[in-house]
Amino acid sequence: MIPAEEKRWTGWPENGMEYWSLLAKMLNEEPVHERDRMMVAMLKPLGIEKGKKFEPDARQRKILEQGAVVGEAMSRAQSYAKRQKEARIWPDRQWKEAVLLEASQETEHHTALDERTGWFYEAVTLTEGMTKPRVGVGQTYWGVQKDKDGQWLQGGNNYTLRVPANAPAKQFWAMTLYDVETRSFIETKQDIAGLDSRKDLVKNEDGSVDLYFGPEAPKGKEKNWIPTVPGRGWFAYFRLYAPTEAYFDRSWQLPDVVRMN
Repeated sequence: MIPAEEKRWTGWPENGMEYWSLLAKMLNEEPVHERDRMMVAMLKPLGIEKGKKFEPDARQRKILEQGAVVGEAMSRAQSYAKRQKEARIWPDRQWKEAVLLEASQETEHHTALDERTGWFYEAVTLTEGMTKPRVGVGQTYWGVQKDKDGQWLQGGNNYTLRVPANAPAKQFWAMTLYDVETRSFIETKQDIAGLDSRKDLVKNEDGSVDLYFGPEAPKGKEKNWIPTVPGRGWFAYFRLYAPTEAYFDRSWQLPDVVRMN
């Protein structure tokens, strides 16, 4: 047995056959929610059935291996390239609502399937505080995957984001970067994946804050820098904790992430 202190925790999800093995394991260990019964029925022909050992035959294994590739591609598209009109926060900017469903995952007439797929490809939990924030209560999630010019964010490039003064957060705001493939915090030698307004950030004269993202910190801007990894794509959440009125009426607007020359 490996001592707990020597185990390296990772948020990286399994893929390929490992994904299906983990799914079969969790199906046997957890209760089946009413909303998942149809999905569980679809797993049975694939050799994944509650109360039974996961031992796929050659035909099932081939289907599962191919399905893992196609399924992840579909989920990634639902997540990073949301097509719902209501996802776009401002018509002229790249920021989108990361959460497009209720905590129940239901709508009046159907289960929020695409929205559910998009969110849970990125995250592992959902609460009413995230789906129904109220003035001064809960938290909000704005997501961004592309720069101002509509190009995917890349770890080898340098970018900046100006956070205007008086962000509509009673508690604080936070900008956090995630790896596109793992959907976990970006991993760098600096062990920094995000910054927030509680930090000792350098502010501009008008109270705004310029954040920087890239492999190297701009000279003199180290306090406002989040390192990225060349060769790996990233996306980010801008969170507001205990949002105030300016969030709900959209009178406070967040600019796009801009690539630096």
